[in-house]
Amino acid sequence: MTFQATSPEPFCERDFRDAMGSFATGICVVTANNGAGKAIGMTVNSFSSVSLSPPLVLVCLGEESPRSQALIAATKFNICMLAEDQLEISNHFASPGEGLAKDGMAVPGHNANPVLHEAAAVIECDLEAQYPGGDHVILVGRVTHLHTNMHKSPLLYFRGSYRKLDGEV
Repeated sequence: MTFQATSPEPFCERDFRDAMGSFATGICVVTANNGAGKAIGMTVNSFSSVSLSPPLVLVCLGEESPRSQALIAATKFNICMLAEDQLEISNHFASPGEGLAKDGMAVPGHNANPVLHEAAAVIECDLEAQYPGGDHVILVGRVTHLHTNMHKSPLLYFRGSYRKLDGEV
């Protein structure tokens, strides 16, 4: 057995990251319009549903980057769940910089904020609440519209690498 119990010694940030990386997640891009009205996005994997009634979701954004600040300031945002063929889009919005969408990468959703083409699913939200969460801000969104592409498989992330579904167990 290769499982190791945690040591009684304090753990470091790398140990915590490794443990959290053992939970496979989907990859999303949170999108909004920045203060200049340009489409921006940020790749995240800290996303979860919160409630069915009312329909609420949450996403966690690191609070230090200017891109995060623009998303945190938005009153409406979208969560685009990436499909397995959208690795380049994930990398684009994970790269340092302003996180601007390239021409033709996004179209306005029902809430006038950007939606990425061919995503596995899109959840459009109004900002419901914000909460501090360590070095992150937790955004809670009230779902106002959604679209699911049932023919797309998700892009996954596990232990520092992108993955694809390999069928049912």
